Amino acid sequence: MSMKSIACFFLCMSGQFFYSQVLITEVYYNTPFNEKLYFNKKVNGVSTGELLDAKKHHRGEFIEIYNYSDKDVNLKNWYVKDLLRTFWLPEKIIKKGEFMVIAYSVLPYDTTNFTEHFSTTAGKESQIIYQDQIILRNKREEVILGYTFNGSNLLNKSKYSWEFQAEPSSNFVKNIHQTPAQFYDYNSLQYNPTTYPDGKYEAKPNPLAANYIPPTQSYNDIVKEDFQQNYSYLDWTDDVSFLVDKICPVTIEKLSQSPSGSYINNGAACFSYDTAGNLISGVGCSSQNTPPSGSSGLSIDELELIKNSIIISPNPTKSSDSYNVTITWSGPALNKINNIQIFSSSGITVYGFAPGTGVNTTTFNLQNQLPGAFVANFILNTGQVVSKNILKW
Repeated sequence: MSMKSIACFFLCMSGQFFYSQVLITEVYYNTPFNEKLYFNKKVNGVSTGELLDAKKHHRGEFIEIYNYSDKDVNLKNWYVKDLLRTFWLPEKIIKKGEFMVIAYSVLPYDTTNFTEHFSTTAGKESQIIYQDQIILRNKREEVILGYTFNGSNLLNKSKYSWEFQAEPSSNFVKNIHQTPAQFYDYNSLQYNPTTYPDGKYEAKPNPLAANYIPPTQSYNDIVKEDFQQNYSYLDWTDDVSFLVDKICPVTIEKLSQSPSGSYINNGAACFSYDTAGNLISGVGCSSQNTPPSGSSGLSIDELELIKNSIIISPNPTKSSDSYNVTITWSGPALNKINNIQIFSSSGITVYGFAPGTGVNTTTFNLQNQLPGAFVANFILNTGQVVSKNILKW
């Protein structure tokens, strides 16, 4: 199909660089493979070839995406959608500077072997994602790539759309599976804002490659605005493995001492701990054989209620706020907090506060601290600790 042969054609590729780590770089929507679900051919009243036609439907269609950031990106919580449906991408890593193809296939059976259609993708099966939700229409369609932090607020990041005055003529090539090189005879929509001012052009398909490769940009710069607006939904998943695997190569020798002299209760002391291992109290024992039993502390639900009643504002803190941070607490947390400690990401204490009875607020300033994440620990009167994060831009 040639775009020039259409009386009225509109193509829009908007939002390609709108805070998106990954963007759409190519769409191949008018495949020469069969695009009819059914031929409705009947022999003796029975449809023949009906299932076969459905299997072949729209094979060869693909949407190509590219990670132009300087960081590998997990595609979990990313989606591709058209005017009818949404396909959620699998938990799969797209490496920095890497292309990936989202190809149409009938799932879970008779999966399209995409590399048989486009020989230039041979040996790159790890960069192909198969889906059966998005079927690209030829006359009018819109393809959007985006992601979400919380599962409901969809952030659309990259878009292709096209519309023709009339239905484009079919590209159907009979038995194309026998001569798959013909897939390259029909153009795809591709992205190139350098050569083409409006960013759009038509050329021979080249999945998992491109004539124009977007320049690499800083991941942190790209996602900064989204993180500011959706900070409360971040779960630090990308950093958990690093923190868990980080082992401090320091050993501390265990020493024990037996002081001389006479002491009450023969120097014995009993300590009580909750189920999480937090110290509740330490007192002398009336009998070494019957130490006092400790309180089990607050339940998980009670701790969650206390945590939710602690408000940190503004968060993140910015220069427009003079980097002042105010913490308030009420309800379940009132008179439950013995101490508040604020730590930088390097573990340095930057603020401490011990509220008295009836006190439910404190304010401090991060003006002299480097931008980044801070941890606020709230030590309760049970010895348990709840934590919240603070961000400074």
